[in-house]
Amino acid sequence: MLHTKPVTKKIKYDTEGFHHIKELYSSAFPRQEQAPLPFLINQTKKDTVRFDAYYDGDVFVGLTYTISFGDTTYLWYLATQRELRSQGYGAQIMQHLRKVYPNNRIVLNLDAQDESASDSEIRKRRKEFYIRNGYTSTGYLCMFHGNRLDVMSINGNVTANEFLAIFKHYFGPIMYLLARPKIIS
Repeated sequence: MLHTKPVTKKIKYDTEGFHHIKELYSSAFPRQEQAPLPFLINQTKKDTVRFDAYYDGDVFVGLTYTISFGDTTYLWYLATQRELRSQGYGAQIMQHLRKVYPNNRIVLNLDAQDESASDSEIRKRRKEFYIRNGYTSTGYLCMFHGNRLDVMSINGNVTANEFLAIFKHYFGPIMYLLARPKIIS
């Protein structure tokens, strides 16, 4: 049974637990998609932001980073330890999120399908994972940090304007202008 530990400003940066979080975060996401870890942790002071580490007993399994705004929660990051993938942990984390946000629509984005991409097989498997866990396409794509992303949701559709509103709320007006995702279809 998984349990979570919040990653907040109170975390001790020199602990083994933080080392595991930092290592997974750094290895699971392309550098251009990584927000600075201290920034993410600092944002957890907002009651609408959660950064959780997942454990099976004492074994670090994975992490999530979510932002809520109204009845919508954006799953910005989800990662499981490479050596623990395909063991059901990702699905358990997804179930946990549905329990934490039972009345919210949960939205996420992932690299759009592109047969010519060098990682096309990984993209396909990721999308299949989310579909198996109940997510459906919102019908639009966005550009964020130069990446073309498919937007998916569960518990109801999230419109493009609602999706953008999450970022406006999270970043604030000035940072939003710098980081703003663009809806492309």
